[in-house]
Amino acid sequence: MKSWKDDDMTDSSDEYEWEDDGIFKDDVKTVAFKPEWNEESEIPADYIRREYMEIKDMAKKYVAPFLPAKSLMKFRAVSKEWNHWIVSPLLSYQQSTSFYKLSGYFYHTVDVDFQSNPDFLSLDRSANGVPSPSLGFLPERVKVLSSSSGLLLCQGRENYYVCNPVTKVWKLIPCHQYYHGFDPSVVLAFDPRDNIESYYHIVAAVPLLGQPVVFFEIYSSQSNSWKRSSSECLELEGTILIGGGFYMKGMAYWNTTSNEVLAFDVKNEISAVLHVPIPPGRYGALTQIEDELCYVTAYNDGGDVFVLDIYGGMYMSLKNSVSINLGHKKSRRAFEEIPFIENSTVSCSVLPCFNNADDIVVIYTNERIYLYHLREQKVEALRTPRQLNPQRRFIPYINSLVMLHELNN
Repeated sequence: MKSWKDDDMTDSSDEYEWEDDGIFKDDVKTVAFKPEWNEESEIPADYIRREYMEIKDMAKKYVAPFLPAKSLMKFRAVSKEWNHWIVSPLLSYQQSTSFYKLSGYFYHTVDVDFQSNPDFLSLDRSANGVPSPSLGFLPERVKVLSSSSGLLLCQGRENYYVCNPVTKVWKLIPCHQYYHGFDPSVVLAFDPRDNIESYYHIVAAVPLLGQPVVFFEIYSSQSNSWKRSSSECLELEGTILIGGGFYMKGMAYWNTTSNEVLAFDVKNEISAVLHVPIPPGRYGALTQIEDELCYVTAYNDGGDVFVLDIYGGMYMSLKNSVSINLGHKKSRRAFEEIPFIENSTVSCSVLPCFNNADDIVVIYTNERIYLYHLREQKVEALRTPRQLNPQRRFIPYINSLVMLHELNN
């Protein structure tokens, strides 16, 4: 498989001398070195001696890891030195563990016959993007099922694929043992922190036909194999799992048609059901707010006023209810032609979202997508990918250079 790196680039790591834990090595002996302390600046003396470091070196070391992947790829044209640095495994690891900002959404229509290609909606086109939004580099047409820290889990007609849409590197996942269905409830579980090998898991919640039982089939990239977990869930009688899922801090989550949330601890293989006390007929999405899992619903209260209800905590109780003015301009054409508007209100939904420090809620209406910044109480309007469609699914994505773990044969 052709690497995404340039063929003419070679590893030049031997050209550098390394310093580790204050121990400096030379040809004669190894001497322990203790940095002196500058009382005036309260900065170690060895750091002061770096004041003449060039700006480009400062940018490479202290700025580059915090940039989205698309921005970094542009800098490959600066020089061969920059190109070598940007495609290096070290920067890939540093960037994947430093950049956590929501970059956009992959979206597609849920259909059995794979008639539509996935597409990508960037929250900032100049900074966040992928070279092939339709994922045409994969060997077949796919649907995007889950995303985690820059990696995508995709489904073909018979196979799963894990890929990085920035580098176009992909892996074919071995066939699973149990039937997952055409719209499987699967979650890609990947955390790059303390995981330099880039190991990941795929967790499938599989309903047992004819019985109110959900069992879990787990794939591990470390062993390159599937296994059935000993854990089972018996608390979802009379409800249906919604395809796709959400991964956060070691936990996989799935929405259901009864407004309950199925949770699964990937490491300890323990399942639980979270009951969200929302009114019947109202649905929401899982969102990371203030570094915890929340369930957010939205509805139009008339005119331009929309209400966000935020549920969270151990018992998923109502934590906050926010009324916001989106300035939504409802056109005459919208009222006449869009079937999702009823009783002079605007139909809307909340998109799943993970945040680092932004704490935003993403609202999808008939004509636009809005970002509501909870802390700043600010509304940001984006374009919308055509009309609101209840069959269209949005997968949140982080623009990352993360490298894929090499599968064992």
